[in-house]
Amino acid sequence: MDQTHQKFDRYTPLDVLSEGMFHQLFSGKEVLSPQLNEVYELALAYYESRILNEDELLKNGAYFVKIGNQHTRHHHMCTGAPLLLPKHSSSRLRSFFEKNQFRTGYATHGLFPYRGKFHPQMIKALINVMGLKAGDVVLDPMMGSGTVPIEASLMSIRSVGIDASPFCRFMAKTKYDALSIPLEPLDRALEKSREIFDFFSESLESPPPGSKTTNGRQKKTGNEIQELKAKFLCGPEHVLSDLVENDSREVFNFLLLSYLDSAGYSERSKRKTPFEQYRSILERYIFVVKKIQNVLEGFESILAESTILQGDARTLPLDSGSIDGVLFSPPYSFAIDYLANDSFHLNLLGEDSNKLRENMVGLRGKTIKEKYRLYIEDMDRVFAECGRVLKPDRFCTLIIGTNDNQLSKALGIPKEEVKGLHQIMAEIAQKHQFRLVRTLARQISGIANTMRNEYIVILQKT
Repeated sequence: MDQTHQKFDRYTPLDVLSEGMFHQLFSGKEVLSPQLNEVYELALAYYESRILNEDELLKNGAYFVKIGNQHTRHHHMCTGAPLLLPKHSSSRLRSFFEKNQFRTGYATHGLFPYRGKFHPQMIKALINVMGLKAGDVVLDPMMGSGTVPIEASLMSIRSVGIDASPFCRFMAKTKYDALSIPLEPLDRALEKSREIFDFFSESLESPPPGSKTTNGRQKKTGNEIQELKAKFLCGPEHVLSDLVENDSREVFNFLLLSYLDSAGYSERSKRKTPFEQYRSILERYIFVVKKIQNVLEGFESILAESTILQGDARTLPLDSGSIDGVLFSPPYSFAIDYLANDSFHLNLLGEDSNKLRENMVGLRGKTIKEKYRLYIEDMDRVFAECGRVLKPDRFCTLIIGTNDNQLSKALGIPKEEVKGLHQIMAEIAQKHQFRLVRTLARQISGIANTMRNEYIVILQKT
């Protein structure tokens, strides 16, 4: 009999069931998040508990609400109402936000609904698991809505966030700035919400409610948008800056993002008038900002600097060996057309989606086979750049899923023979000084018929 069987022979069912699994994994001082219910979350919580000391768990732990008799900072960020929802919101919607209160419903992550957005709690845990500490620099070369820069800042970890989409850059920067934005102008904005709505709707041509399309609407040009900002920033003589008694770019961007959010909702729904939708979303935005700033009161100094750029992950504007960790989610091949999702907002910002499409990873090419070939070529260049800027022995983590149907068509093979993108990406990375350390699977809810799982792939630069 081998040692494994000898070990289990020493325990009776009563012994094992009475002790439970928790005491095998944790010291007993930790209290886990009440919404932890997936295997990958338990694994990340275990890794955190082994890598961080008690003080670090209290400050930056993701999957714990208490260590000993003290509540964690994550608990303080997440408790209370997760979101200011409209009174008519369905019980299903309210249940969703309550269920995900510790995963996504905190800080400024909820300021804009963005498809494919990370669970911030998972990102916090991965930053810990990668061994990143205060003062280190983490890079997200495809940052999307900016989850990594925001989480890193809250953990006193510096960050660089880069995205090819100008809308993503605008959104991420606005959400990051909202962590420390002055509150008085926002309160005045709520009082003057009608005038502010009129300003944006007249300047940006608000869509008809329920139109669901931008066809036939005149596009704003980049110059016009810059002129709009310049007018706001020129001083109190302008109507909008006069209304809020503030002429900072951060306040302007915050108000503009809330307007773009409301305009997108209005385009899809007739339930509210465009102004009612704007008022509701602005109120929710301000609630979110006040909640996180209340938690940070007295600890504002923990916020770390984030550099948020529009750029190309294939040619990073960074020095070699300047980054302590890389954490990102590459496009799921061509499974999600992010530009199509953002076309309305890009249009209002004066950006040409078709021009952007020609140079974006995952969107280049005409046929499905060409798209896949170019995607693999582009991701090879991305990993080469990540290997160049990352310091030796540091970690690069990616989160990626596979659309079996698309890859089956692209490769001309049966769906059951398709290799997962997480495996393909790991093989590409190994050509650029990386070795595979760990892979964790997590279920995807909502589009399980297309992608049942996505994978957390942790690599180390050798």
